[in-house]
Amino acid sequence: MIRADGIIFDCDGVLVDVTNSYYMTIAVTVNHILEKFRILLPPNRAVTGSLIQSFKDTGAYNNEIDLAYSVILLEAAAYRAGLDPYDTTMNLSIHNTGIPYTEKKACEIHDISDIVEQLQYGNDDNSIVRQVFDQIFYGPSLYRDIFNIPSQFGEPGLIETENLFINDDIAGLLVERFDAKIGMVTGRGYKSASYTLGKFMKIFDVESSAFLEDEPKYMAKPNPVPLRSAIKRMNIQDCIYVGDSLEDLMMAQSVDSVTFVGVWGSSANPAKRKRTLQDNGADHTIESISDIGTLFQSG
Repeated sequence: MIRADGIIFDCDGVLVDVTNSYYMTIAVTVNHILEKFRILLPPNRAVTGSLIQSFKDTGAYNNEIDLAYSVILLEAAAYRAGLDPYDTTMNLSIHNTGIPYTEKKACEIHDISDIVEQLQYGNDDNSIVRQVFDQIFYGPSLYRDIFNIPSQFGEPGLIETENLFINDDIAGLLVERFDAKIGMVTGRGYKSASYTLGKFMKIFDVESSAFLEDEPKYMAKPNPVPLRSAIKRMNIQDCIYVGDSLEDLMMAQSVDSVTFVGVWGSSANPAKRKRTLQDNGADHTIESISDIGTLFQSG
């Protein structure tokens, strides 16, 4: 049982089911950009949830756009070298330490300097990967609202496929237990979180929360500064942080007086995610936030 006076949540995979949104956006973005370079992969070698999870379980890929970029480079290099793009990318995802590692390994497989140059990934404003990803995810209307420029895609955004894990009962339990000391530290931007969570945003202390898509990239998880700042702003003495990834766990472990609760049921491979969280020192693991009430200690 956990004694705590405040609770902070990750969003994706914890409050929101992103299986058909972020994960699918990664796959569509990868395929769209590879096609621009005349790299056509058969459907049975497409980006899968297992491949995405393999990257995320390294703790280096909280940012889905970074993940998409890494998959593009590795699959392109393998394709040009006559190797199996999917198997090569999966093998190099397991111990991946981030974009510099990916760029180095991809260039060792085959020269893809032309692709790296055209994607301009170091320049966030002009990065093709970021532009394509955001347009596919948000859809034309929300994309224009957020970025004030038109989208090249006319299809509805994959954000529309998202379902909520939080409901009225869970929200009521949280408010009863923690009152106003409920926050978020999430990789999402504020507008994206608000769009999907709708009425449930009102239970969160938005001013004290951190929406990392709106922050400089160096603030991304597992950087503990956003979590530490949120705890301080809400004047929490003993905090629960609820997340679903290794980056979440690493961030929480870097902050004093934080109990980490790992959610494993939303993963593409729930049993593997549960083992990963437990093996890396999660204080508690639950299948979904509907189980969160079982961990609270009264008083």
